[in-house]
Amino acid sequence: MINFIYSVIISSLIVVQPSIDSCNDYYQNHPVRSDIMLQVVLKSYGYYEGKIDGQFGNESRKALLLFQGNNNLSPDGVVGYNTCTLFLNKSDIIKNEKTSSSNITNNNVESADDNFSQEIYDAQTQLKTLGLYTSTVDGINGPGTKRAIKEFQRKSGLSQDGVLGPLTKAALSKGEASYVTVENPTSNTEPASTTVSSSSALDLRNYDPSKPCVSGYVDSNGIWVPDPCFKPVFVYRFGKTAQVNSQNELDAYLADRWSLEKEKTYVTIGRVETQNYTDGVNSPVNGLPMPSNANNKIVIGVKNDNNVRARPQSGPQNADAVFEVLVEGGMTRFINIFYESDTNYHGPIRSARPTDPTVLRPLDGVLVASGATGGLIPEIIDMGVPVISDRRPEYFRISSRRAPHNLYADTAKLKSLAIAKGYKKSTNPQPLFPWGDPSTASWSTGSSITLKFSGQTTTKWTWNGTSYVRTYYDAYKGSSSNNIHSWIDQNGNTGQIAMETVIALFCEPYIHPLQLPSVKTVGEGRAVIMHNGKMLDATWKRGSNLDPFHIVDSAGNTLYVPKGKPWISLVPNTYSPSFNN
Repeated sequence: MINFIYSVIISSLIVVQPSIDSCNDYYQNHPVRSDIMLQVVLKSYGYYEGKIDGQFGNESRKALLLFQGNNNLSPDGVVGYNTCTLFLNKSDIIKNEKTSSSNITNNNVESADDNFSQEIYDAQTQLKTLGLYTSTVDGINGPGTKRAIKEFQRKSGLSQDGVLGPLTKAALSKGEASYVTVENPTSNTEPASTTVSSSSALDLRNYDPSKPCVSGYVDSNGIWVPDPCFKPVFVYRFGKTAQVNSQNELDAYLADRWSLEKEKTYVTIGRVETQNYTDGVNSPVNGLPMPSNANNKIVIGVKNDNNVRARPQSGPQNADAVFEVLVEGGMTRFINIFYESDTNYHGPIRSARPTDPTVLRPLDGVLVASGATGGLIPEIIDMGVPVISDRRPEYFRISSRRAPHNLYADTAKLKSLAIAKGYKKSTNPQPLFPWGDPSTASWSTGSSITLKFSGQTTTKWTWNGTSYVRTYYDAYKGSSSNNIHSWIDQNGNTGQIAMETVIALFCEPYIHPLQLPSVKTVGEGRAVIMHNGKMLDATWKRGSNLDPFHIVDSAGNTLYVPKGKPWISLVPNTYSPSFNN
């Protein structure tokens, strides 16, 4: 009867789409601070049976409502204070060991067999010892048991049917000794014999990130990791990351998943040359003289959402510089750099990505974001870039937009917080580019530049006589024409995004192990500088993430970048720009 009541509640509320807040609204560094982590936690307690994809749709909402109802919470489908508190009090959580398809409409949900079986009980005990079964040992052949059996079968080279048959029971009695090294995807038939090898190494070549283990755990960094079978031990070198436990695994990963060459060896280049530039007088992020009252004690980079539902944004028009980087779905996000300037209305703020720290490290900057995929923030911190995430009162939500596109912040308060936490490193950060006052008379004429980030996103900058104004093509906008890209302030005033300088750096793309599209910002590549209706085609170089961006000609001589608020686009080098004179 109770489940029926909750089913009625779920059916009646599922059409409602209330805001899903982060548990960081109530607890700092809470494990559940994103939709994907919510799915992981709900799945670990038997409520969610769908794909871990970070998309909070009907299936996720049904699971949340059922969880709340079974645990004596108000079933409102919102991740509020009481729900977040219960997530922390794990011993008080009532699991959904016998999820019924009548309660959650999902064709992929298996019904549990209510009959106790000593054979299943013994198998659960063995599977738990192997770390494959994480639920209660109860002798009931439920969905969690079947998933654990399938995983064991995969590791042992057996048919993955989830059935405790004779071959599976025989292999299970041997424990880890039954594991095999799988060179090719597992066949559909059980082999007559197996080759025994050590199970200590993870088979990266056959690891499928779309099929994580059902339970999560909090690692040594306090990060909720969705997959206990794949602990995120990152190797980060000069813009490339790998998630490995041995050199053999690294070789396999690079060869079979990334299809990239081994890491080149780069040597730190050091500080850039400048022209008519003085530390403490000129801004390191745009080269311009700073006002005497500038709030220039620390650099922060604030992530800015560029989803169609996030436009127009608040922040790019106030920033001292802006980086644009590729993210999932062919979309982009911005990193708005604040040093001398501030705004009390910046947003929407979204999560961190692997490229973010590579552009902030030479400025000794602090990354401001709304969380990140599990395991990424420790990697960013290891690079020497502190992170501020979902902090109150520096962060706040606005009522005119829906989550996750409604998180905003005050940059002055964020700077004060960063200093109070001891994140300040530099009295005067080094210049990010070789700022100067070069003559542009010899530069090519270039009234506009069009930059393609993906098949879904193209941006265009056009000189209007005083600045470069931004238009864009966005497949998600539903238009094939150039759309004016506007900003909006707290009072509702709007304008077209405009910058004094446009810098396009063409970088080698790669896929981060967390399946996040990224670009390498160490090495070298093509650089296009647009200023005052003129264009300079050059080369950028960096020897490490500590380096600023050196701009050089074909002979390696420094080329000065004109001072002016820049928009820096990190464009995949698989696409070439186009120009209009």
